[in-house]
Amino acid sequence: MKTIGKTILLSVLAATLASCNAFAPQATATPVPTATSAPTLTHTPEPTGTPTQEPTQTPVPPTETPSAPDLPMPSGEPSTEWEGIPVMPNAIAGEGDSTGYSFTIKATAEEIQSFYETELAKLGWGLFTSGQGASGATLLMFMKDVSIVSVSIIPQPDGVMYVLLVK
Repeated sequence: MKTIGKTILLSVLAATLASCNAFAPQATATPVPTATSAPTLTHTPEPTGTPTQEPTQTPVPPTETPSAPDLPMPSGEPSTEWEGIPVMPNAIAGEGDSTGYSFTIKATAEEIQSFYETELAKLGWGLFTSGQGASGATLLMFMKDVSIVSVSIIPQPDGVMYVLLVK
């Protein structure tokens, strides 16, 4: 049951990162005005003209970057490690159970990624894959033998990062 839950969570995280760009609002093209046909000849010696209307310009609203997801923020005292996986020093708050551990920290996504690439390599974990979504969220997946651990790095307001560890 734990494996199914982890698989579902990893699938949702991977799908979220992969779909961030695909479903972002796209700008719509402004319609091009069509030409008015020339007046037809009549029996009158003077041709008649048809006034052309100026095309209306519809302003295209700018596309928006998806906002940070509303996540359950941890409130407990952060641990130094979870299930043998180190928790970054200077974490602000953290909590978890046997299926996952989340913590918040004031650091850049690059600092967090570098920390986990270095520290997990020391423990025999190799970076299997990584990706970044349009909202700035980063997903790192490490593999050791047949085990996988994911590190999700999700930006929050005020320079705080939400980090989720799933094994």
